[in-house]
Amino acid sequence: MADPTHIYMSRGRQIDVRGPNFYQNLLNALAEEILAELSELEKIDLAALGPEAFEQVVGITQIRLLNELYYCLGQLKAQGVEVEVKLAIQDLRDIWNRYIDQTRRPEALKFSEEPGEDLVQ
Repeated sequence: MADPTHIYMSRGRQIDVRGPNFYQNLLNALAEEILAELSELEKIDLAALGPEAFEQVVGITQIRLLNELYYCLGQLKAQGVEVEVKLAIQDLRDIWNRYIDQTRRPEALKFSEEPGEDLVQ
């Protein structure tokens, strides 16, 4: 089977998966796309909505990240490229948390490390 060249996010964004850095490119593209969606939500004053609404935004954001990751990993698997899911989740979490830090968003938007889990760098 030929190496995959592109995969698609659930809403149609195409991700180039050619080359040796395809895995890193995939995870960065996922994080950047979800950050763009988050930016749209941030146009309203989340603080004015109250803590429950903010918690919902956090939950939905994390679910979107994981759903997109699973969706893309499934496409890679269908094309003969196996990626360890647990490692991919850890790597995406690390990338996401760095983006949250770099964009000075609330700490609550970060994925937290599960108890007993080692960070993968």
